[in-house]
Amino acid sequence: SPVREMKPPKDKSELETFLGMVTYLAKFAPNLSEITSPLRNLLAKDVLFQWDSAQSKAFDKVKDLITSSPSPVLAYFDPRKVTTLQCDASKYGLGAALMQEGKPVAFASKSLTQSEVQYAQIEKEMFAILFGCKRFHQYIYGRKVKVETDHKPLVPIFKKALFAAPPRLQRMLLQLQNYDLEVDYIPGKQIPVADSLSRNFVDDTFPGLSKDMEAQVHSVLANLPISDRKLKEIETESDNDKQFQLLKHTILNGWPECRRDCPPQIIEFWNHRDELSVTNGILLKGTKVLIPRSLRAKILECIHIGHMGIEKSLQRARTSVFWPKISSDIAELVSNCNVCLKHRYSNPKQPLQPHPIPDYPWQVVATDLFLWDNKDFLIVTDYYSRHFEVIQLRDTKSKTIIQKLKSIFARLGIPQKVVSDNGPQYSSQEFANFSKEYDFIHATSSPRYPQSNGLAEKSVQIAKRIFEKAELDGRDPYLGILEYRTTPLEVGYSPAELLQGRQLRSILPTLNEQLLPKVIDHEKVKVLLHKNHENQKHNYDKQSKPLAPLEIGDSVRFQQGDKSWKPATVLSKVADRSYVVNAPNGGIYRRNRRHLMKTNEQTYTFDPNLPILAEAQTDDSELSPISPSKSKLPPSSPSKPNFENMSTFQTSNKPYITRSGRVCIPKIKPSM
Repeated sequence: SPVREMKPPKDKSELETFLGMVTYLAKFAPNLSEITSPLRNLLAKDVLFQWDSAQSKAFDKVKDLITSSPSPVLAYFDPRKVTTLQCDASKYGLGAALMQEGKPVAFASKSLTQSEVQYAQIEKEMFAILFGCKRFHQYIYGRKVKVETDHKPLVPIFKKALFAAPPRLQRMLLQLQNYDLEVDYIPGKQIPVADSLSRNFVDDTFPGLSKDMEAQVHSVLANLPISDRKLKEIETESDNDKQFQLLKHTILNGWPECRRDCPPQIIEFWNHRDELSVTNGILLKGTKVLIPRSLRAKILECIHIGHMGIEKSLQRARTSVFWPKISSDIAELVSNCNVCLKHRYSNPKQPLQPHPIPDYPWQVVATDLFLWDNKDFLIVTDYYSRHFEVIQLRDTKSKTIIQKLKSIFARLGIPQKVVSDNGPQYSSQEFANFSKEYDFIHATSSPRYPQSNGLAEKSVQIAKRIFEKAELDGRDPYLGILEYRTTPLEVGYSPAELLQGRQLRSILPTLNEQLLPKVIDHEKVKVLLHKNHENQKHNYDKQSKPLAPLEIGDSVRFQQGDKSWKPATVLSKVADRSYVVNAPNGGIYRRNRRHLMKTNEQTYTFDPNLPILAEAQTDDSELSPISPSKSKLPPSSPSKPNFENMSTFQTSNKPYITRSGRVCIPKIKPSM
């Protein structure tokens, strides 16, 4: 019996442990208190610990009383009663006691081998449970057993997935799958029997019990996707890391009961303490290698060598390595990787933001240019009626565009607002003077974002289809345009009726009464148009995602024509989703929010003393530096800005922004 083979205590500490067990069992054998009197006398404060015949006699008498049969202490096993297995582990031994109704049924203890002594404390405590189950297999197999342990981190281990446990614990847990265990934490002072057995153990009674665990550990290390050279480097750096030295000592000797008692140097590992272990000098969290601080930058480079995104990099790291806050470190690395930022995917489309429905026909029109059959055309579309005008152009100069628009406006009236893209024809000073003379607001869409001028783009598609089909059919394309204007829309009226209040005569036979002017119910039309907008927005927004607004001074990347991303700084907000940004090379760009990506890169400061910039007609709406002597001064009195679509620098010596989003910087005259 493990109790009968207990050796006499060597000091007061060992005696206290033995008497703790005796005190617990004294309620089953009242005369135990009298027998242990010589032993308790040695615990007096001023008494020197000296073991003689009186103590030896009392010690043997106590062991005989506990283990004799029949015994007032030991109980017979009753399969109908609740069975409890108390387990504990000391530095060099394991102890287990099978209990029913608080009374011991059987005792077991085991000394640890030289390799088992090197186990982490949590592994020793789990080993004690495995030892107790194996030792009392005939009692507990096939029945529910309550396991009591004084090692709190063990409890959540039994509730986690098996792969989350360190390799030795994995192997032990696999063997424990044969038993129906309910593991509970009990303070050590409440399980003195198991505690005493673990400290006063007998020689190894299960010499091969840990053999499979060692094989599992070596198997895990051998299958890690890390070379032997790298493992050796990690081991060396871990030995040189003071934090890891303390962590290793804590793992091997046991964690404190409370978080507040944990050394601050390793407090960040507290939540992972039940998954940490030491194997061959290497710290593991489950089956992942713990990386010391000195190697984390290098490991991050290895993780991100393929320039995968944040999620892919995290998944890659989770297969083999770990350190506290590794997820945030990877996220920061990927978010600031110049290569990834330059070639990242485009932003998702944002929720649809429809243009407001005009109050009356021809109040707001959209205009654009298109090429068909090697001929240039101008198209002007009414936002209210969807009526469009198409005119062939001899060239695409601003002067020509203006003349055609004047002709259209002379027939149909001057709209309050004209929406266009940022083409050079519309962004010229000549067109700005035209808008001022004809008293209409000129609004432009963001460069590279034709969707914001979607009505004009849609009208171009309709016009091109009419032209192409007419050419294939050998018919007059202008008759096709006439039929479009006389065909009812979803609101029940044709574009001609909505614009002119009457139906147009075509080659289709029509009664004269149908050609008479009629009263249009514009309130009903606006309700139906609004409903159509809602349906379009509902369908469009299913796959959209709102993007957070940007602030002036934010570091961003803006998308170029080749889909790459270039660093810049936000200068101003032109409209709800349109911004002006400044690139490091001095270029000024205007972009829609969808083509801007906020980053944590270094902010580029805009310099108001940059060289004079001219209106460079590029697809990017970029202002290119040119020689001051060849530059043209911007107009001294720019037209009143539309704050919905542009932003203006107020100081006279600072740049102002045109309707198209281009920045003009006044020339600074030298002092005379």
